[in-house]
Amino acid sequence: MSEQTPNGAQPADDNLPPTALDLDALEREGGSPVPFVFQVAGKRFLLGDPKEIDWQDLISALTNPYMFFKLMLPPDDQDQFFGTKVPSWKLNHLIDAYVRHYGLPAAGEADALPR
Repeated sequence: MSEQTPNGAQPADDNLPPTALDLDALEREGGSPVPFVFQVAGKRFLLGDPKEIDWQDLISALTNPYMFFKLMLPPDDQDQFFGTKVPSWKLNHLIDAYVRHYGLPAAGEADALPR
């Protein structure tokens, strides 16, 4: 493994072919979709855009409701949300609506990530 330069960039490695895709230089096209907002116990909550979440965390979140809300809720809202009693059938409706809103794969469709 090569050493990093002071600014964090990797020095040129003459043994590697040219870079085919520079993920660091990519910008998101089309902007962000309409945010997903829901209400429970009289408070409105905003869930984050899944395309801005690390892909590994997103895959874990799609199969773990607790992880899902830890990643998608702003930190300032987490205590209030986690302190609110929500029946599981309502939570299932919330997650289903969020998945549809952002066009995510349903649980068990691990080969399909948001694009």
